[in-house]
Amino acid sequence: MKEIDAVFGETTKLLLGVELAKIDDYTEWLGRRVPLPSQAKSALSGKEVWIPPSFIYLRTSFNKSKIISMEEMERVTTSPFTAKDVTAASFSQLSSRLIKPVAFYVGNFRYQTFENVEKVSGGGGGRNLYFSEDVYHDVKNLAYCNYTLFSQNVFGSHNVTYSQFCIHAYNSTSVSRCFEVDGCSSSRDLLFCHNCENVSDSMFCFNAKNLKNAIGNIPVPQAKYREIKALVLADIRNQLLQTRKLEYDIFDIGDRHG
Repeated sequence: MKEIDAVFGETTKLLLGVELAKIDDYTEWLGRRVPLPSQAKSALSGKEVWIPPSFIYLRTSFNKSKIISMEEMERVTTSPFTAKDVTAASFSQLSSRLIKPVAFYVGNFRYQTFENVEKVSGGGGGRNLYFSEDVYHDVKNLAYCNYTLFSQNVFGSHNVTYSQFCIHAYNSTSVSRCFEVDGCSSSRDLLFCHNCENVSDSMFCFNAKNLKNAIGNIPVPQAKYREIKALVLADIRNQLLQTRKLEYDIFDIGDRHG
């Protein structure tokens, strides 16, 4: 999607100082921690249908031979069975003979108005949505996201609300210009921070409130902060340009691997 490629480039330029091109070249990196949809074919038409990851449904997968797209729902609303078939059936018969044969799962779910939506299993109320699940309500320019609401220009993120210009934000609300953050709120311009509130222009901070120009929860002079940040960003840029991914993220930066 050309619109997503353009905004992804703008966002990486803002956060990292380099404009990365072709977002799909970074699929492995952006989707590393995000439950993303998978592709199936409609049992009725053979068209492409995107369905939620098994993570959403107790980690169980759907029978891909029983998938349909949302706009095809009216084609499966009539049951071939009679009232006699139902009243005469046992519980096990109801499930195996009467329910399963007519049960379909609906993918490509859409909500409210939407524009320019691709590879999205569930989304609406916005535009320029790409390869995501559960992205709704005043959303714009999202890709590789799961459960992201009231946000724009967000990539590779999960469980994020009221946020903008973020890459790899998790379980956070009202954050902006953040890269690799988890459990943060009302914060901006963060790198690799966890559980921070009202923190700005900081990196490697955790369980902190009301900090600025801090590194590892320790405030430093602004000039020193910018100097160290420049070194960190240089390393991030080099890795992404050379390998299309990073060797660390917010969840393993503290020697927690997974």
